[in-house]
Amino acid sequence: MRKNIVILVILAVAAYLVGVESARSRGKNYEDLRHQVERLWRSPEAKRSRSRIAKRARKALAKTQRRVRELAG
Repeated sequence: MRKNIVILVILAVAAYLVGVESARSRGKNYEDLRHQVERLWRSPEAKRSRSRIAKRARKALAKTQRRVRELAG
Protein backbone atom coordinates (compact mmCIF):
# COMPACT_ATOMS: atom_id res chain seq x y z
CA MET A 1 0.00 0.00 0.00
CA ARG A 2 2.77 2.41 0.93
CA LYS A 3 4.51 1.60 -2.33
CA ASN A 4 1.38 2.55 -4.29
CA ILE A 5 1.09 5.86 -2.46
CA VAL A 6 4.73 6.68 -3.18
CA ILE A 7 4.22 5.90 -6.85
CA LEU A 8 1.12 8.12 -6.97
CA VAL A 9 2.97 10.99 -5.30
CA ILE A 10 5.86 10.68 -7.74
CA LEU A 11 3.44 10.67 -10.68
CA ALA A 12 1.60 13.71 -9.32
CA VAL A 13 4.83 15.67 -8.87
CA ALA A 14 6.02 14.69 -12.34
CA ALA A 15 2.68 15.71 -13.89
CA TYR A 16 2.82 19.01 -12.04
CA LEU A 17 6.35 19.72 -13.25
CA VAL A 18 5.46 18.82 -16.83
CA GLY A 19 2.39 21.04 -16.62
CA VAL A 20 4.39 23.98 -15.28
CA GLU A 21 6.99 23.57 -17.99
CA SER A 22 4.42 23.34 -20.77
CA ALA A 23 2.62 26.41 -19.39
CA ARG A 24 5.87 28.35 -19.39
CA SER A 25 6.68 27.29 -22.93
CA ARG A 26 3.27 28.57 -24.06
CA GLY A 27 3.94 31.86 -22.33
CA LYS A 28 1.43 31.28 -19.56
CA ASN A 29 2.26 32.35 -16.08
CA TYR A 30 2.91 29.95 -13.21
CA GLU A 31 0.22 31.79 -11.27
CA ASP A 32 -2.43 30.67 -13.77
CA LEU A 33 -1.64 27.04 -13.06
CA ARG A 34 -1.55 27.67 -9.33
CA HIS A 35 -4.99 29.30 -9.44
CA GLN A 36 -6.40 26.39 -11.42
CA VAL A 37 -5.09 23.94 -8.81
CA GLU A 38 -6.55 26.05 -5.98
CA ARG A 39 -9.92 26.21 -7.74
CA LEU A 40 -9.91 22.45 -8.21
CA TRP A 41 -8.95 21.87 -4.56
CA ARG A 42 -11.70 24.16 -3.27
CA SER A 43 -14.48 22.91 -5.53
CA PRO A 44 -17.41 21.27 -3.71
CA GLU A 45 -17.16 18.13 -5.85
CA ALA A 46 -13.49 17.69 -4.97
CA LYS A 47 -14.24 18.18 -1.28
CA ARG A 48 -16.97 15.53 -1.41
CA SER A 49 -14.62 13.13 -3.19
CA ARG A 50 -11.89 13.66 -0.62
CA SER A 51 -14.31 13.11 2.25
CA ARG A 52 -15.63 9.89 0.65
CA ILE A 53 -12.09 8.62 0.16
CA ALA A 54 -11.16 9.52 3.74
CA LYS A 55 -14.26 7.74 5.06
CA ARG A 56 -13.39 4.58 3.09
CA ALA A 57 -9.80 4.77 4.34
CA ARG A 58 -10.95 5.07 7.97
CA LYS A 59 -13.25 2.05 7.55
CA ALA A 60 -10.46 0.02 5.95
CA LEU A 61 -8.08 0.99 8.76
CA ALA A 62 -10.60 -0.01 11.43
CA LYS A 63 -11.22 -3.33 9.68
CA THR A 64 -7.49 -4.01 9.45
CA GLN A 65 -6.99 -3.12 13.11
CA ARG A 66 -9.74 -5.56 14.11
CA ARG A 67 -8.14 -8.31 12.06
CA VAL A 68 -4.72 -7.66 13.59
CA ARG A 69 -6.22 -7.80 17.08
CA GLU A 70 -7.95 -11.08 16.27
CA LEU A 71 -4.73 -12.59 14.98
CA ALA A 72 -2.67 -11.29 17.91
CA GLY A 73 -4.93 -12.25 20.68
